[in-house]
Amino acid sequence: MPKRGGGGGRIRNWKTDEHFEHDDRVPSNNTRRVSFKPGTNKGKNKFRNWNDATKILLDDDVDMGANAGMGGPPMRKGHFRGRGGRLGSPAPRLGHGMPKKKFIPGLLPWYQIIIPYGSKHDKDVILRALLGFITPDIFIPHYYKINGNAAVFYVDDVKIAEKLFYADRKIIMSDGFKLVVIVRNTVPNVVVDAGMREKMKLAMAKRYNATTKALDLTKFHADPDLADIFCALFRPVIMLAAIDIIAENIPDLEALNLNDNKLHGIEHLKVLSSKFKSLKILYLGDNRIPFLGSLQPLKSLPLVELYLKGNPLVARFQDHDIYISDVRKKFPKLVRLDGVDLPPAIGFDVSEDVALPPRQQSFLIDPAGQDLVREFLTQYFAIYDSESRQQLLEAYHENAIMSMAASYLTNDVRNASVSKLNSYITNSRNLLRVTERESRRRHLRSGRLQVVSFLSDLPKTTHDLMGFAVDLLVFTPAMIVLSMNGVFKETNTAGTPSRAFHRTFVVVPNSGGGFCIINDMLFITNTTKDQEDRAFASAGNAPGPSAPAPAPPPASSQDDSQKMMVVMLGQQTGMNEHWSINCLQETGWDMQRALFIFNQLRSEGKIPPEAFVK
Repeated sequence: MPKRGGGGGRIRNWKTDEHFEHDDRVPSNNTRRVSFKPGTNKGKNKFRNWNDATKILLDDDVDMGANAGMGGPPMRKGHFRGRGGRLGSPAPRLGHGMPKKKFIPGLLPWYQIIIPYGSKHDKDVILRALLGFITPDIFIPHYYKINGNAAVFYVDDVKIAEKLFYADRKIIMSDGFKLVVIVRNTVPNVVVDAGMREKMKLAMAKRYNATTKALDLTKFHADPDLADIFCALFRPVIMLAAIDIIAENIPDLEALNLNDNKLHGIEHLKVLSSKFKSLKILYLGDNRIPFLGSLQPLKSLPLVELYLKGNPLVARFQDHDIYISDVRKKFPKLVRLDGVDLPPAIGFDVSEDVALPPRQQSFLIDPAGQDLVREFLTQYFAIYDSESRQQLLEAYHENAIMSMAASYLTNDVRNASVSKLNSYITNSRNLLRVTERESRRRHLRSGRLQVVSFLSDLPKTTHDLMGFAVDLLVFTPAMIVLSMNGVFKETNTAGTPSRAFHRTFVVVPNSGGGFCIINDMLFITNTTKDQEDRAFASAGNAPGPSAPAPAPPPASSQDDSQKMMVVMLGQQTGMNEHWSINCLQETGWDMQRALFIFNQLRSEGKIPPEAFVK
């Protein structure tokens, strides 16, 4: 009978780097003496089987096995009641009526394989035994080494890891012992130091094609020159180190192949756009990228070719045309996807460097309507900004309809009093918010009396006519459609807040030979910082009673078109040449704006008599 604490299958004090003898021999002719003497194992052999013992060794690692139906509390010794058994019977051994462990795939794409007592056998003997068990599959053992009494290596394939998991105690070695195989979901420890960087650089050098400026990093961790170090690019610290090496040595890189590197999260790859301005071809095939949205960090790359085949994101699309369309939305310049040329994208047939026409503040469908529009708006807003808006009754048709909507900007600080739109929100007919039919009808003003009464209740204002952008969309004898946007201030509100507006008038002839508004749509919101800075800037510099008229520029500095504009403005306003030139200069030589500001200032009595002395 073995001595206490000695051999005979007992486990000594366990160490993380040492594996001791076990009694999983194949039955032989040499039988052992067995003692049923009570109390021999009490307090000595704490581990009932190999899996209990390895819990210490595998501390803080992911367990690849699970016992089905064993989620309850652990059973106490001597208190097992099985089918046909009695209370106090010893628990049956694993493999005798107990569910076996099942392999559970891990989150990481690498698995550590531990062969306890693997130091007793040569590397080739152990690998041939494992390969013989999983045949016809094969695997590459990465970073094979002896750690204490154990042989340790890594595999990068979940299917191989599963087969090796089930090889545990299934292989009989030459010494009669069963080969124990432990599988853990973990990656090798790595420190990216100068030595590792130099090895990575040498491995990249042989993979670079200087003619095409292309670097092939396919399955980089399996490169023979990196056999003794863990260099998997799915680890962000290693990928970023690789990108730095490439940027230092190949800054004009045009094509990069990252196929089969088990990439999953690629948020850190956003540095590619800043490191490589010429990168146009990127291969990411046979990786583990889950969603198309995962490619967002690469969106700023001007890619013309992209390879994504072999990633889970591709399988999520049942319609291949939708897949192509969605990828193209992220990379508009793409002409080749997954090795297939794409049809030309639908777009404007113009070159990228074409010069666009200059921006215009206003658009007139018919220049003949310019005078009519100018006079109409000048008169309308002169009354609208006055103390009483009752005179607007003559500006609206008897059956006129008017609606007003208001909304906050997304960046508004709504706790500030000047930002609150309470005067408008309560009467807003925003169809996205007002969904009930009766509420929509109630917020629609019908007839000139309702319209003008509603407008009179709105805050008093002053509009920046110089900042108006006016579009004449329809101009016919039967109807005029006029759209404008600009800025106004509330003159009777504390803080005189600025508001931005957009307004559309539908104008028709009236019975008196003039025109009136039959439809009025108004939208109001807060001004942006840029609008607020530019609002009323020109009006303050416009000619006024206290502002002397500046001397006109020399005649040689005025081209023919400007001279013609000076003459036309003088004819239409009656101002002399000095004041006409000043007004045009203040408005950037925009004839329409010059007329707007002239009419506004004249209605306010701010143009001195000497402006009309010729």
